[in-house]
Amino acid sequence: MAAVHKNASVKLTEGKDLLQEGDSYPAIYTVGRASERPPTLIDLHWSPEASGSDELPLLCLVGKGVCFDTGGLDIKSASGMKLMKKDMGGAALVLALAHVIMSECLPVRLRVLVPAVENAISGNAFRPSDVLQTRSGITVENGNTDAEGRLILCDALFDASQGRPDLLIDAATLTGKGCIFGEFSRSDEQDI
Repeated sequence: MAAVHKNASVKLTEGKDLLQEGDSYPAIYTVGRASERPPTLIDLHWSPEASGSDELPLLCLVGKGVCFDTGGLDIKSASGMKLMKKDMGGAALVLALAHVIMSECLPVRLRVLVPAVENAISGNAFRPSDVLQTRSGITVENGNTDAEGRLILCDALFDASQGRPDLLIDAATLTGKGCIFGEFSRSDEQDI
């Protein structure tokens, strides 16, 4: 997408690079480390070419990108796993929205964060009740490896919040409920 839109750039942080000291995304890494495909954080930036674009409001989109969800060691049933390619619906939504924003040259600075993982099973998969580190420095105990979405989102949302966006939107599938959920936050200082 960055190649198609002028002024867009993308950075991919993959695999063990997610654990770089001082710039780590340990929850994303932990959830995705069991897969043969490395966990990845996609970080896209864009702003229109207009002068003064640094003064435009910052819009940050964060989308859950669980590309396939087995449930991890708390494995789903065969029928429960059948449609788990859809667990990247939040990522698809924010990437599509970003494409529209850039295509229409809307007057915003845009940042898109997509933690992309497979929640797989292998000898190094995270386990129920493991205590995990997060980007914010907080540790969390996760009682169910099939509740991975909140873990990858916590690293991405913390990173997004550090840029103090004027508007932060996150999107994620709730596969257990079969619906889409988004949280919205708006600064009172500026309208978008």
